[in-house]
Amino acid sequence: MFPNKRVQGMVGRQIHVEMKGERCVLEGILTSVDDYLNLHLSSASEIQNGVRKRVLGSVVLRGNNVVLINPMKE
Repeated sequence: MFPNKRVQGMVGRQIHVEMKGERCVLEGILTSVDDYLNLHLSSASEIQNGVRKRVLGSVVLRGNNVVLINPMKE
């Protein structure tokens, strides 16, 4: 299975996303994804050391900056 098909199957679910750089971790509801794995999250929050640091709302993440996408348990 190709990664983009698996990620497209997570649309509408709560996900955990790790980004490149300074250990940036986001959690939110995956609204949409494209072939480049660019992600649109709604109700997104920034997580730092396991603690919700700030609420971001709707965000778009560029696919080449994403390190890990993990579905959250419902």
